[in-house]
Amino acid sequence: MFPMSDNVKTVGDAGLFASCPLAERQVLASLAIPMRVAAGEDVVGQGDFGSTIGVLLEGRASVWLDDAHIADLVAGDCFGELAVLSNPSASGRRTARVRADSEVRVDTVSQRDLNQNLGEIPSIADKLREQAASYGDA
Repeated sequence: MFPMSDNVKTVGDAGLFASCPLAERQVLASLAIPMRVAAGEDVVGQGDFGSTIGVLLEGRASVWLDDAHIADLVAGDCFGELAVLSNPSASGRRTARVRADSEVRVDTVSQRDLNQNLGEIPSIADKLREQAASYGDA
């Protein structure tokens, strides 16, 4: 996880993308679809088909794997890259559940939009791949 930022307004402000060029972060932000999730509700469910990445903009969330709490998310944290970047022969299923611990605001970007814009966001694509690879087979 990356340090919490007080200035996370869009997906492009995620700590994961901090070293990426501003132009790429702006393209990513232009692809975002905002959502709000009430406290106690799932943002994504384990085993669900994953077709978006998400960045927590406001609030707190937790990550659960088979009913075991494994991580906490704060503003600026990215999630969902494993399902979105999975090998085409893999299932593309969510490996964990993300639950809103407070009301959260999230920017999401679809796999389709990411793929259609890879030429404009190569550094961001690299960061997503690096983060997914850091989880190994998690």
